[in-house]
Amino acid sequence: MNTKESDISVARSALAQQIAHLTEKQHRLESDIPGLLVVRYEAPTEPISAMYEPCICLVAQGAKRVMLGEEEYVYDANHYLITSVGLPVVANVATASKDIPLLGLVLKLDLGVVSQLLVDSNLPAMRSPKAGSGMAVSEVSASLINNFQHLLELLDSPEDIPILAPLVQKEILYRLLM
Repeated sequence: MNTKESDISVARSALAQQIAHLTEKQHRLESDIPGLLVVRYEAPTEPISAMYEPCICLVAQGAKRVMLGEEEYVYDANHYLITSVGLPVVANVATASKDIPLLGLVLKLDLGVVSQLLVDSNLPAMRSPKAGSGMAVSEVSASLINNFQHLLELLDSPEDIPILAPLVQKEILYRLLM
């Protein structure tokens, strides 16, 4: 295992521990941080219809499958799912057990903040040869996992959430754009 893989593995393990601790007594936690949901599933689920808002879905352990029309997106501990527009999907937990539950989180994206970040950062406009579906799966980085760890750590100091959570969320958005 190279250093990069080791860093990601260590960060992912720490994130999984944080999520496991937060979800010990409930499988779904609407956190005190606006737009942040933390989840735990101890078994695969049947596919259900849902509406995904603009968000990033990150899994520290386990895997989830999302169907958008004929397209299938699978995200796991090595990949995150990002949705840039509201989309009707069929989704299910694909990999989870009592011993190794799916541990993940969902962060709603504030598109106004994304737009302002694009303007402020002078990032070049990305050109795509074809229109996308509004949904994608990408490889997770250690820095992105570390940002989410920092966001979850804020739950231990609620007085810091109003000031620091938006800053950490902005850093997450920056990492996604880069």
